[in-house]
Amino acid sequence: PATTSPAGGVTTTALVTTTVAPLPVVPSPGVYRYVTAGYESVDVLGGARHDYPAETTITVVPDGCGVLLRWDALAERRDEWRLCATADGIVLQPDGLQFHEFFGSADDEAIHCEQSVVLVPADGEPRPATAQQCLLADEAWAPLWEVLDTSEQVVDGAAVEVTHVRMTVASDNGAGGGLGEHTVIDWYLDATGLPVSAGGTKDSVSSSPIGDVDDQETFTLQLASLTPLR
Repeated sequence: PATTSPAGGVTTTALVTTTVAPLPVVPSPGVYRYVTAGYESVDVLGGARHDYPAETTITVVPDGCGVLLRWDALAERRDEWRLCATADGIVLQPDGLQFHEFFGSADDEAIHCEQSVVLVPADGEPRPATAQQCLLADEAWAPLWEVLDTSEQVVDGAAVEVTHVRMTVASDNGAGGGLGEHTVIDWYLDATGLPVSAGGTKDSVSSSPIGDVDDQETFTLQLASLTPLR
């Protein structure tokens, strides 16, 4: 547009447009099937072990700024976490849950962290390690997250680009004597943050009224289909 000044001159005004990159999208709601292997075990009271079935599911439901994902391994074992889409990428939210049940005793281990973590960066570039400061069932818990690289995996005959994210927990709980947790989990996430595959090991030793308890877990997951059951 142009306007005429009082002195007879012409003043022109340039229009400036700003392009805003669209936000990424979180996983579509539904129940996703995973080819599964692994187990968890404890050594207390003579020991007990849960072998995971050949197929487990991750259920995605809308929640807050994004979605909640719930991995159901068994009636006695599940994990919950939340994702949100931001300008920085797909972000892991601060609150989650780990659920275990042995000998009929349910253990809801709520996770409350001080900060969120970018899992799938919008620019697709690796990220330096980010430490979370959390409470896991009211105990200090400090997972370290690394965004490592990108690659492709094949699901249903289709190539899917994935981001490799690693979570590491290495802690003696400040107590020494073998107490603490040593966990490494590798996640391969699609652009929405949905796991395409994952694998991990955990060895956690905690004290209890009946002595130290050694909790071990190992698992692998592989997405069976890009289309959810419902």
